[in-house]
Amino acid sequence: MKNEFEEVMSQSSDAELLEVINSSPGDYVPLALEAANIELKKRHLSNEQIALAKDEIKQKQDLAEAKNNEPLSTSDRVFAFIFPRIFSTLLWRTYTTDGNERYKERVRWQLYGLCFYVVIFLILGTIAYFSK
Repeated sequence: MKNEFEEVMSQSSDAELLEVINSSPGDYVPLALEAANIELKKRHLSNEQIALAKDEIKQKQDLAEAKNNEPLSTSDRVFAFIFPRIFSTLLWRTYTTDGNERYKERVRWQLYGLCFYVVIFLILGTIAYFSK
């Protein structure tokens, strides 16, 4: 029986194969791990090639970490403040699909906006109550 992941793994780079093999348990189905191991053995990589692939993985991780540490843009902060919780699920997906976890900062700005509106409504309610 042919493993359905063999073709995918054969087209993957050395670094991608190493990422699959060194991934956390449960990230990939066992057939994908098996196909990655088989493909890596077929390639007979030298220590130098493995080191280059590991460097590529490290660079990719560093880039992802740098992206996660970037602050939320001013326009995103303003949008989250003015429109708390509107479209938040869609925007959360945008921030998490690229490995970006800035949604926590976005939620903080949404809470600021929500508190702002609560205070404004309390002030307006108090003014309306005492102006009778």
